[in-house]
Formats: sequence, structure tokens, C-alpha cells
Amino acid sequence: MLEENSGSTSQEANEQSVQTDTQDSGQQSNDVLNQEKAYSQKQRQRAQKAEAELEKMTARNKKIEEEAMVEQNKFKELWEQDKGDAEWARGYRKDRRASLLTKLPDDKREKFEKMNLELDALEAIVEEISVTPKETMKAVPGQVDTPTMDKPYQDMTEQERKAYHTAVLNSKN
Repeated sequence: MLEENSGSTSQEANEQSVQTDTQDSGQQSNDVLNQEKAYSQKQRQRAQKAEAELEKMTARNKKIEEEAMVEQNKFKELWEQDKGDAEWARGYRKDRRASLLTKLPDDKREKFEKMNLELDALEAIVEEISVTPKETMKAVPGQVDTPTMDKPYQDMTEQERKAYHTAVLNSKN
């Protein structure tokens, strides 16, 4: 009888050790995941900080170069550097203005073409005009409405199906 009890306790001990091993491995894997997450967050923050510093340094170097050119009286080179940026900006403004004017109705387009408005003001005007509700066609007395089918096709009668097909064919032409 003692042997039976001792055998069962060793079996229970084995089961308990297996359970604790699985729990320990689960906790270890969670710990490893948490450590990896913390490490990746640190790396991401470090990379973002480095990028911000790089941008600051680049801006500072450009400013120093410009100041050096001014001191050395190299205005022509400085002017040529800024000339490309200025041409791009003028082209962008011209294209943007043209695209905004095309969104206006013809009668109002002529009026605003003559005005020398800033882009912000013109954008606000175009937005205001385009927000106004469009006038819809109102029913005219005596006008025949085209029927719309609200039923599924299976529930239609033969006559309704013919009318539906006729309406579909007429709408495509």
C-alpha cells in the first residue's frame, strides 16, 4: 500500500514540475518580448532624435554658408541659389491660381481674374462658392417621371420586368 501511494506522489510531482516549467517558459518569453519592445522604443527614439539634430545642423550649415557668401561679397552666387527656389514658387502660384479660377463659374471667373488676390483669399472664395448648394431641376407640371423599380428582380411581374429592361436600355443610349 505504501508503494501505491509513493508511486502516485512521484507522478504528481512530475506533473507539477511540467506545469511550473511551462509557466516559467511563458513568463520568460513575456519578459523577453517586453525587453525587446523597450529596446526597440529606445532605438526609435534615438533615431528620431538623431534625425532632428541632423535637420538642425543642415539648416545651421546653410545659414553659415549664406553669411559667409555675404561677407565675401558673393551676392551673385547667393542670388543664383535663391533664383531656382523663386522660379519654382512663381510657377506653383501661377498654376494654383489657374486651377482655382477654373473651378469658378464663367461669369465670376472673369471678375476674379482681373483682381490680384492672394492664393489664400482666392482659395477661400472658391471654397465658399463651391459650398453653395447646386440648383436642382424641379418638376415641371405635366412632366412624366420615369418609374424606378424598388422591387428585387425576382418579385417583379412580367410587365414590370419589360419596363425595367426598357428603362435600362434607354438610359444607356
